[in-house]
Amino acid sequence: MKKHIGRLLLIVRHLINAVSVLGAMVYVAGMTLWMHAPVMQALQLTALVKVWPLALPWFCGRIGQRLRQQSPVMPSSPAARALLAVAGLVMIGSAVPTAAKVFKQYQCSIDPSYSAAAREKQILSDGFERVCDGDLDRFDIAFGSLERATRKLAFKPVDLTRTPFSTFEALGGLSESVVNVPSRLYRGFRMPDGHRITLLEQDMSADGTRLWRDPKDEPERINGLPARLTVKEDSSGTSVSNLSWTEGRRSYELWIDANVITMPMREQLFALAASLPRSVPACPNEKPPKPGRRGPDGFAADEPMPASLSQGEMDAMPNQGLAGNRRSDVQASTHLVSARP
Repeated sequence: MKKHIGRLLLIVRHLINAVSVLGAMVYVAGMTLWMHAPVMQALQLTALVKVWPLALPWFCGRIGQRLRQQSPVMPSSPAARALLAVAGLVMIGSAVPTAAKVFKQYQCSIDPSYSAAAREKQILSDGFERVCDGDLDRFDIAFGSLERATRKLAFKPVDLTRTPFSTFEALGGLSESVVNVPSRLYRGFRMPDGHRITLLEQDMSADGTRLWRDPKDEPERINGLPARLTVKEDSSGTSVSNLSWTEGRRSYELWIDANVITMPMREQLFALAASLPRSVPACPNEKPPKPGRRGPDGFAADEPMPASLSQGEMDAMPNQGLAGNRRSDVQASTHLVSARP
């Protein structure tokens, strides 16, 4: 009976190890590629979270081997028992910070003061939104070489040499693909006062996407263009002020790690946005996409399928290939690419 239990524990060890490693890979890839978290920070957090999933199969394997060999489960040596106890205490100590962070995020998620209605009331009162710890992590971009980021870019980013950005310390860049087209570019800068500022631009003529923005949410103006300013601050005092707008088929976001409502930096942020020169679309002869259609629920609604195709449209389909199909699929979904709130 002990041998069977030991064999089962050894199988469980391999299963837990496989699932843990796969989960860690998916988590790191998501944090670095999608959330743009720094690689070292993602690896450190992953290692901390995976202490228990990796320790559990080790104990299962040790117990399983001893059961198969008909040996005592606990080591007989006092020194080995003490070492095992110390290892257990270390594991518990390493899990406490992670558990406390998860519990704090859970408390914030169920806190009535962070409900949608309470947030709207709080925004009207304070002028900015209070968010949970960790909600601003997606604005922390891990920049790399700007030369490497722009090497295969599908559009020409705006030239910043004659703007105030040229006087800031460059932190690098990061490119991002939409429907397999490198059409998004992040550029980071450090201002003389130490604040970090990030410029994101996306050329929608390159990837064929379209963007619907509610005019009611864009009371600001950047060179006469409608714009939206959102300011978020968590309980630790970390803040992000994000200014977003579109110029033709070029979408922009400019954010700074400061609360421009409580700090006198609003005019500076708007001046930086207004200093950008006009963009040159990647596809100037692009056929304008159809305006986005909204459903009764307020979300993007797919265009109805055509009743029939003409002979010319059918003949053009093989020539378009996957690129044409991809563009049609993207244009049928207005919510695929949206401005960050």
